Amino acid sequence: MKNPWYFPGSYWFPVAALYAAIALPWSVLGQLGLLPAPQALQTGLDHAHEMIFGYALAVVAGYTLVPGSGKKSFVLLGVWLAARLAFLLAPLGSLAFVLDALFVLGLAGLVTPIYLRASKWSNRSVGLIIGALAAAALAFHALPPLAVHQAVRAAVLLLSMLMFFMGGRILAPAVAGHLRAKGAPIEHVVQPGLEVAVLALLAAGIVCLLLPWPWAARAGVVALLTAALLTLVRMVRWHFWLCHDKPDLVALLAGYFWLIAGWVLVAWAVLAGHAVSTALHAITVGALGTLTFGVMLRTQMFRATSDTNHLPWAYAAVALLTLAALLRLGASANGALLALAAACWALAYALLFTLLLWLIRRSFGSAGDSGPGRAVRASYRRTRQDGQPPSGA
Repeated sequence: MKNPWYFPGSYWFPVAALYAAIALPWSVLGQLGLLPAPQALQTGLDHAHEMIFGYALAVVAGYTLVPGSGKKSFVLLGVWLAARLAFLLAPLGSLAFVLDALFVLGLAGLVTPIYLRASKWSNRSVGLIIGALAAAALAFHALPPLAVHQAVRAAVLLLSMLMFFMGGRILAPAVAGHLRAKGAPIEHVVQPGLEVAVLALLAAGIVCLLLPWPWAARAGVVALLTAALLTLVRMVRWHFWLCHDKPDLVALLAGYFWLIAGWVLVAWAVLAGHAVSTALHAITVGALGTLTFGVMLRTQMFRATSDTNHLPWAYAAVALLTLAALLRLGASANGALLALAAACWALAYALLFTLLLWLIRRSFGSAGDSGPGRAVRASYRRTRQDGQPPSGA
């Protein structure tokens, strides 16, 4: 098996998990006045910046960067770390802007060409989404406050597109394989037509919600609700209820359900004329928190043990993230509930960080060039050729 550092996720994932466990809860407690915190962690917008362009894009980097990228990946990680420090010290400073730009443009430059070479439009969409996220990160620094709120909303919905695609490409073959083993094969696996339809609806919804006209907002609502309905149809076709005995799939399916809930809540908020900031937490805390937790743990567990459920109890931490999302959605201005939500999130990601370190250490103890190492490398070679997400992840 290759040295674990051959796979970018082996170092990006623990760094991302540690940052999620510390910076994001610290920001919540700082805003509540319960802990002293840097200026960059004391506003909602800056908290969102670090959730999306700090934590989430670090996970995206670990998952999408090609194995063996070596020096380029490590340099990008160094830029990410410098950008986090610069933003925490002076979020409005030019250094934070420059380093943020270097990171997002560097990530887009390394990843986007791979997916744009894909033969299928749905696979190419990954490159377009990452490019759009890079543009949103630049807009955060360059636009006035009102426009920044719109950029953040667009970025969260873009992340939901990425989670829908990547999560689906992990879940579809995994669920199908599990059900075949149980003697209950399913007819609809990837469902490419439905997948393209949801991606197109989400893209249209994002554009419509950026436009200033009432009809555009209503069209955006229809697009989000239709995407939610089609995603639910996709899950029903997977016979998701038969996966109750696979903790890794339960965790990922929970994140997929949070995507549906997030789109519905955002649509409802827009339709009712309410601020969407609370509803967006169904996507960030619920879907992003749960799916990235599951993907990082599942990927490293597979690489270290060739069994995605080697530690089945570890996926129970997803319940903490679900509780954190529910508390955040119901908290409004309730400081105690917000603090409890932050504590649940911090505990889940502290556990993930510890588990990732243990799994990486176990990977270093593995020998030979067979089993999961060969399977994952073959999967990533397919990523180069057709822009497919890695099947071993």
